[in-house]
Amino acid sequence: MKIPALQVALATLFFSSAEASKLLPPDIAALAAKSKLHDPIVAWCKGDFNPKTTGAYAIAVSSTKTGGRYLVIEPNAQVYELGNYSGRADLACYTPSEANALSKALATSESIHGGVEPKFSTTVVCGFLEATAATCWQFSPGQKTFVKVGFWVT
Repeated sequence: MKIPALQVALATLFFSSAEASKLLPPDIAALAAKSKLHDPIVAWCKGDFNPKTTGAYAIAVSSTKTGGRYLVIEPNAQVYELGNYSGRADLACYTPSEANALSKALATSESIHGGVEPKFSTTVVCGFLEATAATCWQFSPGQKTFVKVGFWVT
């Protein structure tokens, strides 16, 4: 069975749990402690999610044997809940232009359906909630929380 090139490209954008735990930067561990997060961090990516804050991270924490939660943690220890995932954590951060390019690639796929529409000039975070379904979020300054800006299903 041949895997479409887009699926291979998408797969390479995500950290495996083992890679993330080996490469966890000390500043993420410090932020997790400051935020009183005790679940293991199994995936992460850095981004400028809030226009007023730099140095934040999107993280995946493992909270059960079959899944966990996607969160954004800011340098001031503010934590935003994005969603729960089942299975293995797959998480990626994109600039708005990268998210737009991803959306164009998704539109040309015969086997992947969906898209991403960044609404702001900040980082977009995408994570697989289920093995074949990803959701993307971006911080809304007006609502002061993360909102969905896309999805795709493989």
